Amino acid sequence: MKAFEFFGLDESASREDVILKYSELKSKFSMERYEIGEAGEAAAKNLDLLEVYYKELLARFSGAESRNRGDFSDIENLIKRGDLRGAQEALDAVSDRTGQWHFLQSIVYYKQNWFLESKKQLEFALNLEPDNPKYRESYEKLVNIIASNKIRPEDLRTKEQSTAGAQYGNGTASPCTGNCCCDLCLAQSCCQCMGGCC
Repeated sequence: MKAFEFFGLDESASREDVILKYSELKSKFSMERYEIGEAGEAAAKNLDLLEVYYKELLARFSGAESRNRGDFSDIENLIKRGDLRGAQEALDAVSDRTGQWHFLQSIVYYKQNWFLESKKQLEFALNLEPDNPKYRESYEKLVNIIASNKIRPEDLRTKEQSTAGAQYGNGTASPCTGNCCCDLCLAQSCCQCMGGCC
């Protein structure tokens, strides 16, 4: 991530590390901007970049903290926008894998045509929250779609079997199940369960 590079920190840095480094760089660039010529201009530009990257890093920490408290709205928005890579990166950054985490992971997998992986994630979600109706409904619909023989055998693959370069699509590159009725049924189920985020 460019912001960490600019701060001279690696991605495992804590919020406190970022705040300390921000203070240090702000002081440095503030002094250097009074230098004559290109050095002063570079320091002024760095001050502007510092503020942009600082906000970006604080937002990242806030997003991770809210997800670890069970607020996944930012990930739901990424899925809704079709940013599956961003959603996956955000999911990967969460340490507490709750039922909601597995449910969202199942949607990311489903949108990439990884139906068996999606089913596994829904099973994990149900193991953690067996009485959750949205997980149960999504799981039953996915099982029915898989059992309906509407999915071509080559589409019943795991993420390891997916073709290189097609790992993160936007969910529209190819038909999910090969049957538009099945696609709409499952998509509507997932979207209703997520409060319409899709």
